[in-house]
Amino acid sequence: MIKVGVLGIGMMGKGMVKNLIKAGYQVYAYDPIPKAAEKARELGATVLDNPKEVAEKVEFLLTSLPTSQAVADAVGASLPGMKTGTVICDMSTAAVSVERGLYEAAKAQGVGYLDCPVSGGPTGAENATMSIMVGGDIEVFEKAKPIFEKISGKIFYVGAIGSGQIIKMCNNIVVAVTSVALAEAFATAVKAGVSAQTAYDIFKVSTAGSRTLDIFGENMVKGTYENAIFACGHMHKDVDLFMGLANELKISTLLSSITHQIFNAAMKKGYGQLDMAAYGV
Repeated sequence: MIKVGVLGIGMMGKGMVKNLIKAGYQVYAYDPIPKAAEKARELGATVLDNPKEVAEKVEFLLTSLPTSQAVADAVGASLPGMKTGTVICDMSTAAVSVERGLYEAAKAQGVGYLDCPVSGGPTGAENATMSIMVGGDIEVFEKAKPIFEKISGKIFYVGAIGSGQIIKMCNNIVVAVTSVALAEAFATAVKAGVSAQTAYDIFKVSTAGSRTLDIFGENMVKGTYENAIFACGHMHKDVDLFMGLANELKISTLLSSITHQIFNAAMKKGYGQLDMAAYGV
């Protein structure tokens, strides 16, 4: 039986664990948060005490973590105990520079490394319908592809290491900018005497329709921001990453820069744990 490790059993990681076990893999897991670790245990995973213990037992190690530093720390703790030929698949959204550095460190130890961020939210992870954007060596991707097929609906090999993160950042800045436009449109409609629900219903079947509207529109209309489909803090991090990449490349980013400021303000208001739509409050 193939052994797979998962580090990070949050909103995305728990869906991955569930579907890997369903597919017949032996899953080992670690999360520093007791409640998350217990969820992995309930799903049927063997929960261990630290990342190194997980890494020593598996052929594939999936990381689903909230920040670039968390990824660097987890992989750094895992590498010393990993066997040659093991593959690390970072499913987080992290800085391109971090992924490239970890790729080199893993390669020096005979371990494969892929950056493979995901899109589709907790529902996509739960139902194995999320999309995966993969960067890294093609032969390592082909080795890991059967694992990806059990946890996702669409798999894209993008190119060299870091490519997955680049396209994920570009995807999420589109979501962020679109959500700002939707919030302004709803606010204007309401101020002018048309309900947000009416605007939402019409947008859904008109040219203003989008996946962003489908996923986040209901929270915007109802103000149910505590229903965190994608936390404001996570989107703020992703917008930060995009802006860092764009600045490094000296790309003009008028709309993205304004959106960045809006999410900075939302974080200062303490909205990090709320749904990303809450920034408009």
